[in-house]
Amino acid sequence: MAHHRTRAVIAALCLLAALLTTACTRNRTSELTPAEYDVLSAFLEGKTTGKNMKERARKDVVKIAMFNMTNSDDKGVIRDGNGRPMWIETAKSLLKKDPTLQQATIDAFRKANAQQVFLHRSFHSSLDYDLVDESQLKPIFKKGGGWWDGYYKRFPRAQGILTFSRVGFNSDGTQALLYYSNICGGLCGAGEYVVMVKRDGRWSIGTEIEMWVS
Repeated sequence: MAHHRTRAVIAALCLLAALLTTACTRNRTSELTPAEYDVLSAFLEGKTTGKNMKERARKDVVKIAMFNMTNSDDKGVIRDGNGRPMWIETAKSLLKKDPTLQQATIDAFRKANAQQVFLHRSFHSSLDYDLVDESQLKPIFKKGGGWWDGYYKRFPRAQGILTFSRVGFNSDGTQALLYYSNICGGLCGAGEYVVMVKRDGRWSIGTEIEMWVS
C-alpha cells in the first residue's frame, strides 16, 4: 500500500510539473470540436452533481478550476521496464476493464491526443469555472509561492486543478473516450480513463477506469 501511495504521489507531482512546463506539442491553430465540448461538459456535469471527484470536500466547491490546455497524461499509459509507453498493453487493459469499449474509440483517442490544444469557455456547466494557465500556476508552485495554500487563496473553494485530454469517438459517434486528472493537494489526486455513452442524443458517464490515485 505504501509503495502504491508513493507511486501515486510521484504521478501527481510529475503531472503538476508537466503542467508548468511549456509543451512542444501544443497546437495553437487546432481547437476542440463542439462534439468534444459536449462530451467533456456531460462528464463534468455528471461528476460535479454526482460522484466525488477526489476533491477536498465537494459540498464546499463552488467553482471548477481547469487547466487551459489538454493533456492526455502519460501516467495513464502502461510502461515497460525501461519506461517506454506500451499503448498496446494499455489498450488491452482498458478493453478488459470495459468490454463494451471499442478499439476504434481507443484509436481515435490516440490520434486526437497526438497534439495538445487550448481550451476555451465553451463548456456547459451548472457550476462556474476558471480556465487556469501556466502563467498563473508558476508563481504559486515555486519557492515562496505558497504551493497548495497559495493555490487555494488564488482559487478559493475550487476542486483542485482539473486537466482534460481530447476526446476520441467511435465511428457512429455513440461512444467516446477521454482521460482526466484532478490534483487537489500533495496527497490528493486521481487520474482516470472515462468511457462515455450517447443514448437518445444525450451523453452520460459509462465506465470510469482508475489509473492512479493519491
